[in-house]
Amino acid sequence: MGKRLISTFEFLYYCLYRMFTLIKRVGERDENIASWFYSLLLTTNVIALSFPLKFIIPKGYFTPYPYNYLINMLLASIFLILYLLCRYYFLKKNNYKRIINDNEHKYKGRNRQMALVGIAYSLFTFISFIGLAIWLSR
Repeated sequence: MGKRLISTFEFLYYCLYRMFTLIKRVGERDENIASWFYSLLLTTNVIALSFPLKFIIPKGYFTPYPYNYLINMLLASIFLILYLLCRYYFLKKNNYKRIINDNEHKYKGRNRQMALVGIAYSLFTFISFIGLAIWLSR
């Protein structure tokens, strides 16, 4: 189970990397952008998974003074922790080189398809998050 989860984690990083290589830019490395964006998507997924807590916690419980700041700090810390974990795992340990090389050989000639998987993952994450938030706000 753990190996499959890590390989899925790395595959999604590779797809996001391929998505960012479609855009020609100067001075910015695609593996840095993919790591940052991946942590943003993971944060969005974690927040979406916490939405069902709305049905458990009484309405208006977190709106008084100390709680609203605690919630904002919690959300910011989730992003910061995921960002640091992605940065450490992919960039500091240089795993991005291995991931990119392994997947280049495995998916040779299918760079656009891998980029489309990255685009689909990004769109699905944001659209499902917005849809879930709208549905739960009723």
